[in-house]
Amino acid sequence: MKLINVIKRGINFFVISIFLMAFQCEDENEDFLKYDAYKVSITPSSSFSVDDTVWVKAIVSSKVYDLSINDSVFNEYPQSDYFSVYKLVEPDEASNCKGAVDKFELIFDKGEFSFFSCENADLVAMPALEFNDSFYVYRVGLRPLYVGDYVISWRNAIIQNADRNEFIINDYPIADFPNQIGFNSCGEITWRVLNESEREYYFRVE
Repeated sequence: MKLINVIKRGINFFVISIFLMAFQCEDENEDFLKYDAYKVSITPSSSFSVDDTVWVKAIVSSKVYDLSINDSVFNEYPQSDYFSVYKLVEPDEASNCKGAVDKFELIFDKGEFSFFSCENADLVAMPALEFNDSFYVYRVGLRPLYVGDYVISWRNAIIQNADRNEFIINDYPIADFPNQIGFNSCGEITWRVLNESEREYYFRVE
């Protein structure tokens, strides 16, 4: 009986070791891959009406650079992209915008989307493979339901629009932090320094 228990413990240890080695190898492989950032284009205008649709399109190469072989390889599992939608509001001591997904009708055109952390602010996009398997793409439309000033903020993507309409945020200074934007995501506040971030796109709905 004791011998059987010893054998069982040995088998369990062996199985656990295999899983740990698999995860370690996966992490090590990730360390060798260099991913490109998504490039995002937004309908170029500072002002929209409730009858318009603000289109957001993001694209990224389907290849990643493998540092272990110094060459590009096909990326079978693309990274998701994270962005948030906020309405600019009268500033308090900490923030000047809050989650505003409910202020829009969302039109999911390409890729798959889900909500993250704060459902009224944060969206996760998983792209679809296109252009002869050369690029991953996602596209979503935001159709305004209410007037107001808004901002879309990305975690890592690069906005391609030459004009991000930064003048709009100037109407909402936080008293003690005039050069910051404070995001209120379901009660959780985060900040960015305005002149150090180019990942926000502002627009007005009139």
